[in-house]
Amino acid sequence: MQEQVALKGERPDTGEWVGRVEVDLRNARDWSVGSLHLEVEPGTVTVWFGSRALAVMNRDELREWIIHPRGVRLAADDLVWSTQYGSTYVAIGWTAEYRLGDSSLRELMAVI
Repeated sequence: MQEQVALKGERPDTGEWVGRVEVDLRNARDWSVGSLHLEVEPGTVTVWFGSRALAVMNRDELREWIIHPRGVRLAADDLVWSTQYGSTYVAIGWTAEYRLGDSSLRELMAVI
């Protein structure tokens, strides 16, 4: 039973959220082009696009970057996070950058 609780929601006795969150990706026309799926664990965040694992990231490093991006890119494996003009973007491999939807970014900031 305790293992099920740890898969989604707050970890017992820590107050730290673990689970899965979906992040909406938008193109230049603001159309949804798909979703990133993030598996948030105590020390890591694994980022998936469909059935492909793109990156395994340090949770604290990603949290700090999301809160204070300071115009610096954050690269991990096949994923690059960046900011431009107040929006947050991700690039998958060498493809174009996709903007994170505003509500998805707010949700990610709340749980990461």
